[in-house]
Amino acid sequence: MHPKNDSNGGTRGEYGAKLAGDQPGGLKSVARTAKDEAEAEAITRALEETNWNRKQAAALLKISYKALLYKIRQYGIAEAKSHRLSAGAS
Repeated sequence: MHPKNDSNGGTRGEYGAKLAGDQPGGLKSVARTAKDEAEAEAITRALEETNWNRKQAAALLKISYKALLYKIRQYGIAEAKSHRLSAGAS
């Protein structure tokens, strides 16, 4: 069985890939952006839930501590200033 051709002579799969994946803002870019935003939000939430205990946050997310550190840097997640100040004010 042969894939159906589009009007430009390529297969439909090739045509879809040209439209979505090869151009800036294509489907791959949209998917990557959504994944990155969801991942950064999950990491931030885990850090807040564990009072910024990165080892516990990594366990909560079921990723390695080293992977968590990499992703914190990758996404530019920073500890809130108010948390840093209140942590030493006990």
